[in-house]
Amino acid sequence: MLTHNYSYRECLENSLKVAWKEDDVLKQRDFDYSKRFLPNRLSGVDEITCLNSDEKRKLNQIIGNAYCHIFAFVEEFIVPQTLQEAQRDIYGDEARLRALLRFAEEETKHQQLFRRSMALFEKGFGTTCGVIPGREEVAKVVLGKSRLCSLLLTSMIEWFTQRHYLEHVRDAGDLDTLFRDLLKFHWLDEAQHAKLDSLVMNEIVGPLTLEERERAVDQLLELGGAVDGLLSQQADLDIESLQHATGRTFGDRETAEIKHHIQRAYRWTFLVSGLTHPNFARIVTELTERGGDKIKAAAEALSA
Repeated sequence: MLTHNYSYRECLENSLKVAWKEDDVLKQRDFDYSKRFLPNRLSGVDEITCLNSDEKRKLNQIIGNAYCHIFAFVEEFIVPQTLQEAQRDIYGDEARLRALLRFAEEETKHQQLFRRSMALFEKGFGTTCGVIPGREEVAKVVLGKSRLCSLLLTSMIEWFTQRHYLEHVRDAGDLDTLFRDLLKFHWLDEAQHAKLDSLVMNEIVGPLTLEERERAVDQLLELGGAVDGLLSQQADLDIESLQHATGRTFGDRETAEIKHHIQRAYRWTFLVSGLTHPNFARIVTELTERGGDKIKAAAEALSA
């Protein structure tokens, strides 16, 4: 069982306390295209030697737009997953039911927030930027794994969401204000969702054998490998978008350098920052005997 002091009642009350709507973030606002959207830890552009400062800023903004898309993309499975968990005890604990239904509604809201922000970006940036397709197909793959695996993936996503905002964005005053607010409001909800994940996991892990728990971690890492492939595709699309936005064509060496740094940043942002989050590492360690070493090794390999 997991060590925590969370309750469905507490999560529900906090959700109601911080409740917000998409218009609270986006209404009558626009991005400032003279500023970066993401800190370098999440974009990796500063280390690229073949780009000038204006090109780095444009690439940073392109990656920021892709960041929004990837969140809407990877969270596609969370809504049906959460609704399934809510329905397992629909006449039981009312606080549990309301907390999980709000969880599902808030995830739908996040997807709409990010898609609206992408439409706003496309209108203001002046160039259509490519993004990876197939979110519904990926959601089906995730939901085809064990319940524990999909909950672990949800937990990892929600812990790294908090890490991005609290450690890298909240105090970064040089970033575009609207983009910072996108991450802030996302974080407000995910701070509750991460706790709910642990509560649901505690409900399902009791009957599972140790090998079933270990297998869930193996499945999680298999999904991580698939996500890494999608991130590589997104990096290629980002380079194409930068060429369109700047009117510049990159040679093979330049393309290789740009992709190396983008892909390294994406891996940290969407994989390593979650695998190494202390709370997520503790969850895996408490549920398994070998899982902690597995996710540590995976994080080290992705960081190489």
